[in-house]
Amino acid sequence: MKDELKYIGDKVIEHRSMLAEQLIELEGESYKQRLMLEGVTRDKVLSFREEIFLYLAEALTEDYQLVEQKVIEWARKAGEFSVESGIPLSEAISVVGHYRNAVWSTFDKELDGKKFHAITILDVNKFINPLIDKIIMRLSQIYMDHHNQKMISAQERLREVSVPVVPIADGVAVLPVVGEIDPDRAQLIMETSLEQSTKHQLEYLIIDISGVPIIDKSVIYSLFQVTHSLQLVGVETTLTGIRAEIARSIVEQGMEFREVKTRANLKQALAEIGAVH
Repeated sequence: MKDELKYIGDKVIEHRSMLAEQLIELEGESYKQRLMLEGVTRDKVLSFREEIFLYLAEALTEDYQLVEQKVIEWARKAGEFSVESGIPLSEAISVVGHYRNAVWSTFDKELDGKKFHAITILDVNKFINPLIDKIIMRLSQIYMDHHNQKMISAQERLREVSVPVVPIADGVAVLPVVGEIDPDRAQLIMETSLEQSTKHQLEYLIIDISGVPIIDKSVIYSLFQVTHSLQLVGVETTLTGIRAEIARSIVEQGMEFREVKTRANLKQALAEIGAVH
């Protein structure tokens, strides 16, 4: 059996250039076009493909664990390139699937001529199939990590847009809050206010809540926490934009803003600290 495995491994190594050529013919046009746009030469593609065929052949006769590490590293490079080139995961996996078929296309005549036993195919599959599966798994993981990173980046950008601290003068900034304030966003407002106050060395921060549709007890409590936290780091905070209906609702609910400095509008608050005339 070892002799037959070596025979097959040697055949794969001997024909790896031809197998790499076959793969290019099997690839979809969109995949080829992306490679061209990335400036990847045909020779580079062939060399990269020949490399994996070499590893698949080595898996039949060499130290399997060492070969496995080579295959995983190859899959990492393939996955990162595919992601950077904008190749969909489905296309990348489809190309990998062709490797399995290409290997066996080399042995159609040998199998018909009984150069080795048919059962040897099962033994070869025991070596090659797990490696192909590992390539697919590694590709999938790389795409998933890339997707998660994009999600994190998008969330960070959303956070910045959701809580924009806008410096308007030395030591003075405005934080316009638009939309509902839930516990998560209240925490974000606090974190961003503290972070940006330190970054811009603020003395005054005006939080305008004219764009907040509902002010209830939980929102007021959150605003108390924000202003108190800012006071602890030496930033004087003023709330502006409390509309008449909101003020009436606050009074009706028995809530008070005694601990929080308020002004009718942004202009009034800026004028009070001398930021506008």
